[in-house]
Amino acid sequence: MTTFTASTFRRIWSVLLGAMAVLLMTAQAAEISVRASLSRGTSTIGDPVQYQIRITGARNVEEPPQINVDGLAIRYAGPSQTSVMRFRNGSFSAERTTTLIYQVVPERDGAFTIPSAFVGADGQRFRTEAVGLKVQPSTTVDATNDPQTLGFAEFVVPKKTAYIGETIPVELRLYVDARVRWQPVAMPEIEGEGFTKQKLPEPTREQEVKDGREYDVLIFKTAITPSRAGKITIGPSEIPYNARVPRARRGGPRSLFDMFDDDVFGDPFFSSTQQMKAKAALLEITVKPLPAVGKPSEFSGAVGHFELAVEGRPKQVKVGDPVTMTLRVSGRGNFDRMSAPVLKDPAGWRTYPPTNAFQADDEIGYNGTKSFEMAVVPEVQKTETPVFQFSYFDPLAEKYVTLNSPPAPLVVERGTPPAKPPTAIAADPAATPAPEAAPLNDIIGLRYDRDPVRGFEPLHLRREFWYAQGAAGLGLLVFLGLKLRRMPDAAERVAAELRREKAAALARLRNADLGRIDFLETAARVAQIETALATERSAASIDADVVHASAKLSEAAAAVIDDIFATRAKLLYAGGGAEAGSVSSEERERVLSALQEVGKNYGHR
Repeated sequence: MTTFTASTFRRIWSVLLGAMAVLLMTAQAAEISVRASLSRGTSTIGDPVQYQIRITGARNVEEPPQINVDGLAIRYAGPSQTSVMRFRNGSFSAERTTTLIYQVVPERDGAFTIPSAFVGADGQRFRTEAVGLKVQPSTTVDATNDPQTLGFAEFVVPKKTAYIGETIPVELRLYVDARVRWQPVAMPEIEGEGFTKQKLPEPTREQEVKDGREYDVLIFKTAITPSRAGKITIGPSEIPYNARVPRARRGGPRSLFDMFDDDVFGDPFFSSTQQMKAKAALLEITVKPLPAVGKPSEFSGAVGHFELAVEGRPKQVKVGDPVTMTLRVSGRGNFDRMSAPVLKDPAGWRTYPPTNAFQADDEIGYNGTKSFEMAVVPEVQKTETPVFQFSYFDPLAEKYVTLNSPPAPLVVERGTPPAKPPTAIAADPAATPAPEAAPLNDIIGLRYDRDPVRGFEPLHLRREFWYAQGAAGLGLLVFLGLKLRRMPDAAERVAAELRREKAAALARLRNADLGRIDFLETAARVAQIETALATERSAASIDADVVHASAKLSEAAAAVIDDIFATRAKLLYAGGGAEAGSVSSEERERVLSALQEVGKNYGHR
C-alpha cells in the first residue's frame, strides 16, 4: 500500500502549479475587437452623455485619440479595465477589456455625428464606427408638470370596421421619452363592452421616433372578438410606470463630476423616482352583422382566412374497422369559435365526436392551426376517404367560403368468412375384405394374442373426435358471447356520453339565471343530442331540418324547434344583440315542452 507523505504532496502540488504556469504562459489572447457607442442616442442642450470606445482582447492600449465635433464639448474622462480568464478548446485564453470613457456635452441642438477614430492596441491600429447623436432644445420638465410630456399611451388596431365574430389584433402602446429611466409597474387593464378578449401576454419593447422625438415603446398585445353589432368601445386604459423625473436645470453646462452626482451608473438629469400614469383614449369600432345571404348550412361561426388539410390512417381496413381522420384548419381568425369540418356525404360512414388541439403561431392566438381527430367507420366497401367540408366567412372578401378536402385512396375489404370444418369420411367396409376362416380340421399352432385384432383408423376419421371438437367450439362461442354482452362497444360508450351531456343540459335549461344566448345554445344542443342518439349522426351536423325529418312533431313543437335554431343563429352570427337578455318563464316552459316531445318521439326518456 502506497503511503503519501507531506513531501510527496508538496512535489505533486509543485507539478500542478508548474503545469498551470505553462498553460497560463501559452494562453492565447482573444481576437481584438473595437466598438464605439453612446449611453443614449438623444439628449438636450447641456445634458451630458457618455461616449465609450471598448477594446476587447488587447493587452496594451495606446493613448486615447482626440475627438472634436463642432457643437459638442467632448472631454476624455479616463479608462476602465476588466479581465476575464476563459478555458476554450483545451487551453486558457485571457480576455481583457479596456473602455475609454468620454464626456459629451451638447452645446446646441441638431443632429451630430461623432466620427470614426483610430485606436492603437498591441501594435495594431483599429478604426471605430461613426455614432450619431440627436440634440433637442432644452425643454426640461420638473416633477410638478404634466407627465404627458414624458410619456403617453394609445391603442393601435389594423381596422376600425369589423364583423361579428371577427378577431381583431389590438396593441396598447406606452411611449416614454428615451432620455428617461423608467420601469413598468403592472399589467394594464383593457376595458370595454361588446367583445371578448385574449389574455395579455408579456409585453415587448422597442424604440421609435415620433414627431421628431425618440421614445422607448412598451407594446401590450391582445385580440378582441366582437359579440354584437353596432358601436363597441375599447378603453380608456391607464398604464402605470415608475420614472426618474427630470429635475430643474442649474445654469451652464455640467462638469464631469456632475455625471456621477446622483447615480454612479446613471445621469444627474434624473433626480427622483415617481409613479406616473399614461392614459390611452377610448377607441371606437363599428361592428357589422354577418350577411344572411349565401350562408352555408354547415357554417358554424368561423371568421377569418383559413386553409384545410385532411389525412386518413390507415389506408387499408375492413368493413367496421375505424379510420382516423386528421383535419387541420390553419390560417388566422377566431379559432376559439371554430367547430370541426363536417362530412359532405355521410352515407356509408359512422362517425364519432372529434377531439381538438390548437397550436398558436403568435402570442395572442390570432395565427395558428387547429387540429381535429375524428374516428370514421366504413359500414360498406369504399375506395376513397370521405370528403369533409369547412365553411367560414372571409371579412376581407366579405363573403362565405366553403373548403372541400380532396378524397384520398382507401381500400375497404369485406371480412373473410370462416373456413368450413372438414367432413368425416366413413370407412368403406368393402375396401377391406374379411379374412377367411381357417378350416376347423387344420392343426392350429400356439396363439399369444388373446384379444381380437382391431384394424387401424385415423383419429380425424372417427366420429367421436368430431363430437368432442364440436362441443369445445360450442363452449368457446358461448364464452365469447357472454364476454361481448358485458363489453359495450365504442358506439354505446359515445351514446352514454351523449346521454349524460343531455341530462346536464336539461338541468341547465331550468336555471332561471341562464342568459338568453346560453339558453338557446343549450336548447339547440339538446335537440341535436336527441336526434344523434336516434339516427347515429354527428350531433354537430344536425339542424332544425334534420330534426323535422327524423322526428314526427306537432306543429307547435316544430315551430319551437325552428325558433330555437333560427334565433340562436341570429343572436350569434347575424347581429341580433338587441334581442339578447333574460328568458321568461313562459318561453322556458314552451322550449322544455318541445324538447320533451322530441325525446318521446324518439323513444327516449
